[in-house]
Amino acid sequence: MTRNFRGWSRIAAAIAALALGFALQACSQTAGSGTDFSALTSVRASPTATAEERSTVAIGGGLKVDVYARAPSKLASLLGARPKASTPVLLYVHGGGWVKGTREKVYNLPAYAKSRGYLLVSVDYRPLPENTIEGQVRDVVAGINWVRNNIATYGGDPGRIVIMGHSSGSHLVALIGARKLGGTLRGIVANDVQAYDLPTYYRLRKNSMDRIYRKAFGANRATWVKYSPITYVPQNSGFPPFLIMHSGSNGERRRALAEAFAAKLRQKGTQVTLFDGKAYSHGTIASSIGRSAAVTQALDRFLKAVYR
Repeated sequence: MTRNFRGWSRIAAAIAALALGFALQACSQTAGSGTDFSALTSVRASPTATAEERSTVAIGGGLKVDVYARAPSKLASLLGARPKASTPVLLYVHGGGWVKGTREKVYNLPAYAKSRGYLLVSVDYRPLPENTIEGQVRDVVAGINWVRNNIATYGGDPGRIVIMGHSSGSHLVALIGARKLGGTLRGIVANDVQAYDLPTYYRLRKNSMDRIYRKAFGANRATWVKYSPITYVPQNSGFPPFLIMHSGSNGERRRALAEAFAAKLRQKGTQVTLFDGKAYSHGTIASSIGRSAAVTQALDRFLKAVYR
């Protein structure tokens, strides 16, 4: 008798929740003003929904983030049916020479993250010349802060965030990490850039600056020093583990700059892993993640270690 009563109680609760959903929907259709409940959805997932669905969220200041997970149902949130916040988060910062690019350029990372049980988030930053390098740093930090404060509603663990960038995004995550601006992070993946030490980059190019770098950083040496991640390593400590990846593009110069930044971090007791991607170009070292064994395994080993 008791078991039957409990069974009917559960059924009654389910019916009540369903009735609430219909009632709220009716309110949205008939009310001419007040709260709009039209976006409320059922607690039950659509049979066609997949974990690869992308939720785009405005976070203020004209910035957005793409969360590669289904948006939490508003009705589910009202009923307290939230996913357990236990999934490691991989936050990605796109490249584009600081002047272009989009958070939608994530290569194979959505499939890679899904296959490993990670939650991928791609963040915005406004390009030059409407922005500045300092403004781009603030934009990415805003994305990191949003993720830390909100990702639990998608099932992401705010205590297990790794930030990763490619090209100019690599420079920005390295700069944020070196300046200790990103809060508590499990790790930083800097994938293929030469801007770790801009004065040295200039010298290794036989006292010249690539036009993309000159457009981003100008001709003032003080500006180069200010926006070189290596500048800040001696000033700080307690850095999260770094994975520094470099391709074979530009030969020895790219490798030398990556190794020098790694060495400076190690002097401060930082755990640093270097990946020599000489078999890859600047583009393929990003696009091959999840498709090519060497670069994928390097990222796998690092993430598994830091997400523990």
